[in-house]
Amino acid sequence: MYRIISKAILIVCHFTSLIFAINVYSQDKIANLKLEKNTIYIFSRGTQTKSGIIAEKFNSHDRKITHVGIGFWEHNDIRIYHVVDIDSSQTALVITDLKSFINESVYYLSIWKCDNNTIDFKNLKKICKRYSSKKIYFDFSFNLNDGNTLYCSEFCATVLNETNSDIFNFKPKVMQLDTFYKTVLERDELLYYPVDFFEDDNCFTKIYESDFSFTTD
Repeated sequence: MYRIISKAILIVCHFTSLIFAINVYSQDKIANLKLEKNTIYIFSRGTQTKSGIIAEKFNSHDRKITHVGIGFWEHNDIRIYHVVDIDSSQTALVITDLKSFINESVYYLSIWKCDNNTIDFKNLKKICKRYSSKKIYFDFSFNLNDGNTLYCSEFCATVLNETNSDIFNFKPKVMQLDTFYKTVLERDELLYYPVDFFEDDNCFTKIYESDFSFTTD
């Protein structure tokens, strides 16, 4: 019994060290990442708890992203604007740095650079700050065009469309719902922005990707 317990402890320690090594390596890569000024970035992350609920069911093709934010480099740091499902007494729009964006449950991160001009960057920056001055509610019903009630990808798509509707003209996707989601959302179809809505747009290029998970194969 003692040998079995000791072996189990060694296995746990081994995998723990693997996780630590992977995360340290990823954090080092992030620390060395050079982001440009006057540039729009999309930050996307994936969590295991939401991957089956969101990515597998509602994404267009990316099976890792479950949350998305938009941001830029300002005052020697990254500022990411993203909408989270938070207590309604607080605004659902939060502004975080990259370290805070990658919380303990995140297993995947990708960063996408936008090929934007200076005017569009300034417009987006103003729009983000305008939204940050409001109280934003998380949209648990996932309805579009309902004022200050938004979800993460809806916020990002709306900000980009407002920035320059000629260049950024993202359209929501229509999905026919199964019985479960019909009951939950009380409708037959869903008109929504997938969290990977931006990936097919030629303006965005993936400049960083890291998978914090590991396999035993």
